[in-house]
Amino acid sequence: MNALARLTSRRSTAISGLFAVVSALSVAIPATLAVTAVGCGGAPAQSANPKRALDERRAVQIIISAFKDEGTQAVRGRRVKLAGGKTIEVDVGAPGKKFGVAYTTPAERRKIGKSIPSRDASMGDALILVRGTGDDREARILVLNDSDYFYDDQVGTDHEHTTIAAEGKLRRDVRDFVVRAKAEQWP
Repeated sequence: MNALARLTSRRSTAISGLFAVVSALSVAIPATLAVTAVGCGGAPAQSANPKRALDERRAVQIIISAFKDEGTQAVRGRRVKLAGGKTIEVDVGAPGKKFGVAYTTPAERRKIGKSIPSRDASMGDALILVRGTGDDREARILVLNDSDYFYDDQVGTDHEHTTIAAEGKLRRDVRDFVVRAKAEQWP
């Protein structure tokens, strides 16, 4: 074989080898990138824990307990007339007094409608107080929305909102109301 033929043969072999390497890389690089991308992703995204409001029966128990904590006897409430001809069911009141607490559900809030003022966002989580009308004009009612007392059902350390925290917030809100009623000597 002459020198020219050997050179051409070597060149041909080199070019074939180069194409083989490029072809192998074109398969290997995307596969490597795909594996790397999967490895960098971390754990899959989790949805928020489902939440629900404290049950009204449990909330009433906590409200009664908060009244007692402040040295005020608690009794089942009554219906109080509000502006617009609507009435609200007061869940817990004080005997001989005209103040009480209404723990409201979405159905109750729809029924009451605009008789209860909406919360002013600039006031944070300030409590909503309403006065009765007519014969109930001296009544002062703390209106609590069940949606302010959410918790989740998770166990262990997966809690985002615990039952204890929701119950504690409810107890604090009611105690603040009773302390104010006593300090200002509400009827």
